[in-house]
Amino acid sequence: MSDVPGVDPSAPGLEPPDPPLADEVIRLRPWTEADVAQIDAACQDPHIQQFIPIPRPYARADAEAYVARTQRQWATGEKAAFAISDVDDPTVVLGAVSLAVVQRCGNAAYWIATGVRGMGLATRALGLLTDWAVESLGMGVILLEIHHRNEPSRRVAVAAGYRQVGQLEVPTPDGRRTHLIYAHLSSDRTTG
Repeated sequence: MSDVPGVDPSAPGLEPPDPPLADEVIRLRPWTEADVAQIDAACQDPHIQQFIPIPRPYARADAEAYVARTQRQWATGEKAAFAISDVDDPTVVLGAVSLAVVQRCGNAAYWIATGVRGMGLATRALGLLTDWAVESLGMGVILLEIHHRNEPSRRVAVAAGYRQVGQLEVPTPDGRRTHLIYAHLSSDRTTG
């Protein structure tokens, strides 16, 4: 059931995992209004703007709309969107990881804040998300769509047990971009 405005309470939704997905370094939790300033700050990063389809320029109102949208998407079962937070201080946002859901197929995405890149946080988060999606949601396949020049994101995918299965030409306002498709099947070994 949902008390989110504009959401049908009888619609099937997704429930955030209880206990939250976590390891010894990170915890994944749904976004809250308290995260708006940290989302806004992170999305000023040119690297995130280059590879993630977000408004440019990015404003606080965009972060507010994002949090509200993620709450609706949890309630409708469309997407599970998590803040990647510090396991010892869940108010500290380290990044984001999400899973769009269409029946037994998921499409995952992630970003890490500029000051904490290179610490393996995205790999940890994607591994936790993947395990949960397969084990708890019954996902048969989870896909990633990664810009071909985003080498760090490609390394994360491989480290989390995904493999490249193809590529796609994506039209954008600036022309066409090549995106690589990575997949994780439910029969694949997860990072656990």
